[in-house]
Amino acid sequence: MLATYNRAHLIEETLVSIQNQTHTNFACLITDDNSTDDTENVVKSFIKNDKRFEYFKKPSTYPQGLSATRNFGLDLAEKRNTEFIQFFDDDDIMHPQKLELQMKPFYENPDLDLTICMYRKFHELDTIEFDFKKADNKTCEIVSKNILKSFYLNQLNLNSPGPIWKRQSLANHRFDESLYYAEEREFYLRIFLLKSISYFPVKKILFWYRKHPMAITSNLYLNPKIKIESEKRFQDGFLKLVLRQRRPPFYILKSYIQIAFKNNRSDYLSQIQNHLAKPKNFLLPKRFTLLVYILLFQLVKR
Repeated sequence: MLATYNRAHLIEETLVSIQNQTHTNFACLITDDNSTDDTENVVKSFIKNDKRFEYFKKPSTYPQGLSATRNFGLDLAEKRNTEFIQFFDDDDIMHPQKLELQMKPFYENPDLDLTICMYRKFHELDTIEFDFKKADNKTCEIVSKNILKSFYLNQLNLNSPGPIWKRQSLANHRFDESLYYAEEREFYLRIFLLKSISYFPVKKILFWYRKHPMAITSNLYLNPKIKIESEKRFQDGFLKLVLRQRRPPFYILKSYIQIAFKNNRSDYLSQIQNHLAKPKNFLLPKRFTLLVYILLFQLVKR
């Protein structure tokens, strides 16, 4: 599933990397957020000789933005009863064996929800080395005993082009279309919080993440208001979701107390205090520790 917007100058290289997969049984749904450049013509010219690729222009019933473009793709996949989902970005590059090596664990263990892989960043003039023996073996952490905790604490290297998901594991989930920053992080954290996830890490570099001046996220960073508003919306919404759990993870509540310290968010403390006030909602030692943190915050602010 490939979401795109104004990538006429880059998308063909991405499509070639998908076309060259050793695992050939796939359908690539290209969802276009109504590009204003020549993306549509480039894509249609490329796919006319390969029926595995299909092009869809996002209808007006979906708002503009990457989240909605991905949701459009998820809706298309659901209608087709697609079994597995691979999100990919329109400027990145797949290793030829990405699909093959990440699909293999599903065949061996049908109970898996997803497989993930290692990745590298690259720039325009960098050479991509597909040979595993020659590839850069710098650390890219993808192994965890607790995927929610590791991802929340930024100890796990995970982004949208890495995982292959069993579609049923995403059946009741969609990207938050109100977010223009951190939408991917919110999506994964929500799933990891609400569902017990079984995953398999494939310890090989299987895609390259392009860094360039025209990247969507790079442009967003130039407008701090968009980033700040999206970050606030994400943090507000995720805390409410966390507090709906009877015993939310201690490290998440501790993190929110730290955020309250930093950003003077007394409303976060009030929400957490109300949750901790219900004895059945939290184990006593951890509840006491969190209440001490809150008390210290209140004392410091006086």
